[in-house]
Amino acid sequence: MHSSEALQRLAEAMAGEICLAESNPGAIMRRWRERFNISQKRLAKHLSVSPSVISDYESGRRKSPRVETIKRFVEGLIEMDGEEGGRVAVALEKLIAPEIASDAIIDSREFGFPVPSRLLVEHLDCNVLTHHNLLDRDIYGYTALDSIRAIVSLTPQQLLKLYGGTTQRGAILANVSTGRSPMVAIKASQIGTSVAVKPAVVILHGVKELDPLAVKIADSIHLPLCVSEISSTEELVREIRSFDPQI
Repeated sequence: MHSSEALQRLAEAMAGEICLAESNPGAIMRRWRERFNISQKRLAKHLSVSPSVISDYESGRRKSPRVETIKRFVEGLIEMDGEEGGRVAVALEKLIAPEIASDAIIDSREFGFPVPSRLLVEHLDCNVLTHHNLLDRDIYGYTALDSIRAIVSLTPQQLLKLYGGTTQRGAILANVSTGRSPMVAIKASQIGTSVAVKPAVVILHGVKELDPLAVKIADSIHLPLCVSEISSTEELVREIRSFDPQI
């Protein structure tokens, strides 16, 4: 069972992101609802409101939801997920776990709306090694890691939590030697969970000699594995931060 402390952290992170999205809080509300895989109609029924109310907030027709509205919205999503075992909350809470903060994280970004992962793959000049057909799956953001710093500064348990916590996101791993270690960690992060807790796509950078096992693992867990051809880490970071999914 998921702890009340973990659920509280998740609820605070969700509500905080919506509150701070001054320009378009509705887009963030929609993103969270879609992450929980809950329809507007089901959520509206749970909250005892009309589906048009949810639609109006998400589309921006209703501006600036009140704090109480955001609270009900967030609690409704978590409650409905809990009725089905709390699997989504378990995966999402890993993203906001406090012990994950580290200088190993190069960059992390939320889009506020679903973006086909192939757009990020194309922007970062990648060769696709496995499951090209799955690159139309949507991502809602990415986490970019310096693999060397991650190994030095994070414990194995933290690495597993971080790799496994990138569900519905892109995982960009810089300074990778062979790709074996991160792919083993991603596979290990799924052990003991009934939900597929893994990135939507993995992009490796700096690969010197790709380990065939990395490709085999990606293929076995139905995960698109890509290798970026960008020449340096500095250029990779610039390209990551210049990515505009709305163009």
